[in-house]
Amino acid sequence: MSSHFPNLLTEHNQIDSRGYTSNSKSIEFGPWHISFDVSCILPSMCSTKIVCERNDDQFCQFCIYSRELSIPHFPDMIFPKNILILQHTNGAKIEFNPLDALKRVSVRTEAIEVSCAEEWLESRPGATKKKQPFDWTFSTDYKGTLSGNLTVQDSEETIDFELLKKKEQILFYHDLTLFEDELHDHGISKLSVKIRVMPTYWYVLLRYFLRVDDVLVRSFETRMFHIINTDYVLREFTAKEARAQDLNMPTTHMKDADDVIPYLPVKEKVTDKLVVNINN
Repeated sequence: MSSHFPNLLTEHNQIDSRGYTSNSKSIEFGPWHISFDVSCILPSMCSTKIVCERNDDQFCQFCIYSRELSIPHFPDMIFPKNILILQHTNGAKIEFNPLDALKRVSVRTEAIEVSCAEEWLESRPGATKKKQPFDWTFSTDYKGTLSGNLTVQDSEETIDFELLKKKEQILFYHDLTLFEDELHDHGISKLSVKIRVMPTYWYVLLRYFLRVDDVLVRSFETRMFHIINTDYVLREFTAKEARAQDLNMPTTHMKDADDVIPYLPVKEKVTDKLVVNINN
C-alpha cells in the first residue's frame, strides 16, 4: 500500500488576541489536514478583568473555562491551547481539547477516599469527613470531539496492531498533555493525546490515566486508526481499573502509565467506525 499524496509539513508560531503564544505544526495526509497547537498553562485567575466584565463574549481563557465548566476546581495544570485537530476536505473533523474533556468530569460522583483519610481523622477527634462536591480525580471518558460529515457505526473490525509494530518512517509525531493534577500529592491524574503519521496510516492515542496511591489505578484509552485510501477511521475505547490491594505492586511504584496499564483488568471495550461521508 502506498501513498499517492504529498505529505506537506508546516510549522509556525502565533500570538492570539489574549497574548497566548502557541507553536503550531501541521501535515497534509491525503484528504486529511492534521495539526496541533502547543502553548502555556491556563492562568489561575482572570487576566483581562476589565474586558471580561463587559460580558460581550470576549473572555480570557480562565473565564471561558469558569463559564463552561460545572466543576468547582480545575486541575493544577490545564493547557487550553494544546489542541489536536484532524480535518477532512469534506468537512469531517476530529478534535481533542482539554475543555471538552473536562466537561465529562462528573459533578455528582462519590469522592474517592485517599489512603491517609482515616489516619488524618483519627489524629483530629473533632474533625469530620469533608465531602467533595465533584470527582476530584478529574476522571473523564472523553473520546474526542466529532463534527461535520462523520457517521458513527458499530464495528467488529479491529485495529491492525501488527501494522503499527512495523518499522516505517515517522512523518509526523507529537505527545500533547491536555491536563494534569497531582491530587494533593496522593497520585496523578493526567490526560494526554499522541498523534503518529506514517506513510500509509495515521494513529491517535488519547489516554486518561489515574493513580490514587494505595487506593486504585484507572485508565480510559481511545485509539483512532486510519489507513490511507479508506473512507473511515476505526475508534477503540477501553476502560481499565483495579484496586491497589488487587495488584502485585505498590501504587507508588506505578509512575509510568505504560508499565501499569497492561496489567489492569478490562472493564469496558467498545469499537466503532467513524465513516467519512464523502458525497455530502
